[in-house]
Amino acid sequence: MAFDQDTRVWDDFLQAWPIERLRTMTLPEYATAGDKNSFVYWMESRLDGLGSIWGGSAFKFGIYSRVAATAIATTAADDDLSRAYDGQYGWYRKFGRTAAEAFEAVRREVIAVATAARDGRLEDIDASPLGEAYRWKIAFHYQSRQSPQIVCVYLRKPLLGFLGLPANSRRELPQSRLYRDIAARRPQSESIVAFSHRLWREWARNNPYAIKLTDGAVRNGYLTLNLVSAPFPENMRGGLGDEEHGEVARFRTDTGFEFESDIRASSDTRGRLRKRLNRYFSDADIKAGDIVHISPEAEGRYLISRQLPAVSPVRNRVAEPPFERTPMMSKPPLNQILFGPPGTGKTYHAIDKALEILAPDLLAQHAADPGGRAVLKKRFDELVHDKLVQFVTFHQSFSYEDFVEGIRAHAPVDGGALRYEVDDGVFKSICAAAAGAKIARKAQAPFDLSGKRIWKMSLGNSRGSDSYIYEECIKNGIALLGYGDGIDFSGCTTRAEVYQRFLREGQKVESGDYAVTAVATFLLRIKQGDLLVVSDGLQKFRAIGEVIGDYRPVPREGDEYTQCRAIRWLRVYEPSLPLDQLMHNQFSQMTIYQLHDGSIDRDKLEQLLGLQGEAQPGARPHVLIIDEINRGNISRIFGELITLIEPSKRVGEDEALEVILPYSKERFGVPGNVHLIGTMNTADRSLTGLDIALRRRFEFFEMPSRPELLSAIVVEGVNIGEMLAVMNRRIEVLLDRDHHLGHAYFMALDKERSLSRLAAVFRNQILPLLQEYFFEDWERIRWVLNDQNKAEGHRFIIEPKRSVEGLFGSTTDLPLENRIWQVDTEAFGQADSYRGIIAV
Repeated sequence: MAFDQDTRVWDDFLQAWPIERLRTMTLPEYATAGDKNSFVYWMESRLDGLGSIWGGSAFKFGIYSRVAATAIATTAADDDLSRAYDGQYGWYRKFGRTAAEAFEAVRREVIAVATAARDGRLEDIDASPLGEAYRWKIAFHYQSRQSPQIVCVYLRKPLLGFLGLPANSRRELPQSRLYRDIAARRPQSESIVAFSHRLWREWARNNPYAIKLTDGAVRNGYLTLNLVSAPFPENMRGGLGDEEHGEVARFRTDTGFEFESDIRASSDTRGRLRKRLNRYFSDADIKAGDIVHISPEAEGRYLISRQLPAVSPVRNRVAEPPFERTPMMSKPPLNQILFGPPGTGKTYHAIDKALEILAPDLLAQHAADPGGRAVLKKRFDELVHDKLVQFVTFHQSFSYEDFVEGIRAHAPVDGGALRYEVDDGVFKSICAAAAGAKIARKAQAPFDLSGKRIWKMSLGNSRGSDSYIYEECIKNGIALLGYGDGIDFSGCTTRAEVYQRFLREGQKVESGDYAVTAVATFLLRIKQGDLLVVSDGLQKFRAIGEVIGDYRPVPREGDEYTQCRAIRWLRVYEPSLPLDQLMHNQFSQMTIYQLHDGSIDRDKLEQLLGLQGEAQPGARPHVLIIDEINRGNISRIFGELITLIEPSKRVGEDEALEVILPYSKERFGVPGNVHLIGTMNTADRSLTGLDIALRRRFEFFEMPSRPELLSAIVVEGVNIGEMLAVMNRRIEVLLDRDHHLGHAYFMALDKERSLSRLAAVFRNQILPLLQEYFFEDWERIRWVLNDQNKAEGHRFIIEPKRSVEGLFGSTTDLPLENRIWQVDTEAFGQADSYRGIIAV
């Protein structure tokens, strides 16, 4: 199928066939054989570059002019009672008894489809009796050009393939839903036609048509395929031949130059058939019994290959690489938002979106399996545990300091003053984890860590006046402790002796002071072979080393860092790594202390040291799920980083940007392997009210209410799917689509199909939500529940029978909005209360 990127023909069509003209269109204007200005000729031929509907029967138009096909049409009349004919036209009997009557019905349907497409009411098009491809072809050309929702691919299988759904997905999944979901994935920079071309081409390439050759298939240098005995599928029909006219497509095997068709094919069709092939054969290359694959390769080119044995190209031609299958969506978007009304499964599907990024094979294996959800959720929980997925919820008080970085107060240690440090927020943390760190120094680590004690130690403050200490220690292979005030503790063998040495040197300390503890730990408890983890604040670490020497003092003029141990630095990271790549919890402010198994993850330590295969910090994608993304103040939360999340501005891209963060003064960029998945409730704020800067940088996927998923659930004779669909249609009239009721509220009924369960859903979830939607306008709530048409005793909302004369007197005329309403709790237990929602 060829796609015309020049859309001037679209403009020409709308100028020739505006909706207003459809209302006065005559039957000859609609369909006259040979008239290139007729409506059906425009649809099938002149607009062929905007999605083909070639092939199949001309009955797809509802009624057609049969002058050029009288002979074969008359024969068909005896075989198919659903079709009718006269001397000039053929039509489906369902549209009328005569040609005139049928045309009036078809014209009404064409107008209905065109106006529904123009107004964005795609769901109305699903019910049209016109042929599926034909009605969506009409809808494509009459939709809004500014915000198109329909791609110019009109068959279900390519649409399902693009969305990752199996080709045999249930028919009750309406095509309008497929179009809306696909439109949400179109990048704003890509035209609807270019996007359609990419969608169709990838699907067609991944779904080649297989034909088993029969005796005589190869004759006189031709591979001959009869499109009647072996009709082509939807992706090929109209591109290779006309099934109805019985064309035979023949592929030249000696020259590899052209297709040939029989004499009954039109000249236009023969012209389309003459396409240069992308693969060539000789007579010896193909034989009866072979399986031949045919798939579109490029504009006007088709790929032909055999399944077995490998294809041999014609002599003197360069062999091309074999056809490679490529996934439809090889790279999930970096920034995406799932939006829809409450209860449509946005958070539920955010898990699938995360797995699409981090475990696509597992998702593909279990997505369609009814029992596979437990497997997927288990894997998701493992990814959360490994910090590859993090979760945050935006709210009105959420700020830049929570999301990126901010100054936080920390409790004092050993009676010291309150400390203030720059702490990383969730977004900066996940970016640091995804970016990883350059290993500035690397040495052979011990083969066995069992039995080794691990210590946390601070080597100066990375942002303080003693920040030079860390660099000196790394350079000289040592660790320096600042406690001890320059005292030489050589010869001390117990904590008591360390304390006495403090006193002997005139230091006023207590035996329990942390200074005594720190020196005793550094001097006596740490042994050769132990490991040191050097912290960078409370939430990062920057080096891992092995102790290789005993204590020794290092006199330093005017410097308190005089206690020294020799260290072999195994790993030094620039920049520092996030704590979650090593620890279960954050560091304490104590300068030096032992890390026990409850706080350090030894498996992660072994990975960092390369004992379980070389670690690759940041090599894998990381996912941040932002729930209720529209409830936060976006400009306040993202700040200057709103630009950095654009794919083109990510680290490593040609247009990459970095900023200097305001608190830490560090340079910061967003890695290309950080994925943001947001969810937003359109009942809180619609897309039109969302921050424009955010809207430009995210791809949006609508998560609508899907009553069809509940169509098999029946409680006391009430079809839950039908009931929800009716309620949503009423809400859409009274409010809008953003306030639909989600199907998820009723999913529990699939396991417990009882009236009591249904009553609980209505009483505890649906009614409170309607109160919120309508600001307790009980009259409108009653309209949604159809209470005004129900018998007494089955109404959820009733007006109590009590006189207001005793309150205001008989002369008071109260306005309608001051009427008193109350909930009838007994109605929730009546099946007719729910049946009455559907019946009007």
